[in-house]
Amino acid sequence: MTETNSQALREALDGTHPRKITLREAIGFGIGDFYGGGQLTIIATYLALFWTKFCGISISTSQTVIGLSALISAVAALMFGVFDDNLYRYSLGRRFGRRRFLLMIIGPMLLMGIFLWIPGMSVAAYALVYVFWVVLAQLFQTAYNPLPGEMTPDFNSRTKLSTVRMFISTGATTLIPLAGSAVLSVMGERTPTGYMIFTIGTTVLFAFAVFACWRSTWEMTPEAAGFGAWASGERHDGTIGLAGWMKRAGKVLREYATTLRIKEFRKHLSIYLLVQVSMDVFGQTFVFYVVYDWNRTAAFASLLLGCSAVSLPLMPVFGWAMTRIGPKRLYAINFVGCLAGVAWMFAAWMLVDVLSGAAWMAFTVVGALWFFAFKSLCGYLPWAVFPYIADIDQIVTRRYRSATFSGIQASFRQLGSGLATICVGLVLGAVGFDATLAEQGLTAKIGLAAVLLGWFACAMIVCWIVSAHLVINKRTDSIVLAEITRLRNGGAKSDVNPEVQGIVEHLTGLPYAQVWR
Repeated sequence: MTETNSQALREALDGTHPRKITLREAIGFGIGDFYGGGQLTIIATYLALFWTKFCGISISTSQTVIGLSALISAVAALMFGVFDDNLYRYSLGRRFGRRRFLLMIIGPMLLMGIFLWIPGMSVAAYALVYVFWVVLAQLFQTAYNPLPGEMTPDFNSRTKLSTVRMFISTGATTLIPLAGSAVLSVMGERTPTGYMIFTIGTTVLFAFAVFACWRSTWEMTPEAAGFGAWASGERHDGTIGLAGWMKRAGKVLREYATTLRIKEFRKHLSIYLLVQVSMDVFGQTFVFYVVYDWNRTAAFASLLLGCSAVSLPLMPVFGWAMTRIGPKRLYAINFVGCLAGVAWMFAAWMLVDVLSGAAWMAFTVVGALWFFAFKSLCGYLPWAVFPYIADIDQIVTRRYRSATFSGIQASFRQLGSGLATICVGLVLGAVGFDATLAEQGLTAKIGLAAVLLGWFACAMIVCWIVSAHLVINKRTDSIVLAEITRLRNGGAKSDVNPEVQGIVEHLTGLPYAQVWR
């Protein structure tokens, strides 16, 4: 970085007086993902089971409700993203904030989720409550995901926030099933009482976690976010009519379309979607793979899934590596490690009748520890990179639109998850897989391994290729922030440093003449 750019960055940081991100602030932010990650775990682990055992809902109806809710969530993500980013246009947002206002109202609204775990209601009532719960979770992610970029412009501090967040989220996904198992072992599984005590108690903890996050975080001022005095002077008619609503809908779609102009976001989005869909496919098929291809029990599969706890002490290492070697190199290490883990899982299948029981068990557990360590890094890295995407966009649009990026990313993720679920079912059905059978034919076993290991391997190879072209890192993000500050303070675009111009063009994919318009 040139001395001019370094000086501009220092002036930017001194001018905005950013608050220091200590471990206390990082925990205050990260505790929000106790709900963000934990609610997915509690729903995936217990909801369908509870509904079918104690609420009189068939498994097909249960899965239909859950599947359709994912599609509703995809639509909601698009609505919430632009809505949240533009709250500063209204007096409500300027008074309470655009991110933290939503966190403030989400906390108490989460308590509606208690009704998911009370037997005796109608199917329609459960469906309505679950749709509300899913939409509320999407609203939370819309407001929560942009906060690292809102709270600080510093690369290291943002990495600290993302690291603590993922540590708490991973801890929640690991500990919630263990705690539920402990409660059910004491209370029994034949009555709904144990399930209700655990799930309702956890729902209350989710509400407290969101409240604590609201109290511990802060966000950009309207001016810093690109909404200056002109925004407070806007007037919005109470009634705009059908034509007005159609015009606004068109503006929303155009707003989302403009996110895809950012070259670095397109790379990030490709990696994120492939990683997340791979996680979904893995979650749907791993237990079947252990039971039918390895001829082991579901309990053993649960034991291996518990190996994900290995990632908890590794989270600080991930954060350190993110700041020291950058996302591009760390992605390469990640995907190589994942491919080695996939090969290990395949080797365990090939050696199941070759090694002795103890030797095979040791080989498989070590392989699971390796695989889950790198799988957790797969989940960490996209969220560690995400806060910097809005910086790149800001030099193009002059606005900090992190929630808009979060919205389109979440919408694609939900659509991808739904399509992956359908495709997994179609492929397994085509190869003759039948979960009601105690044994599967060879074709079904091969198909199951191909879905689980083949898809994961192909996705990691594509992600590796895409990540090799990433430009964002600590240095380039600092240069972008310094250039934004220079332009905001009245600097002429014609005076841009050639190195800065080249970096901005590589990140945005646009000629420099088309930025800061």
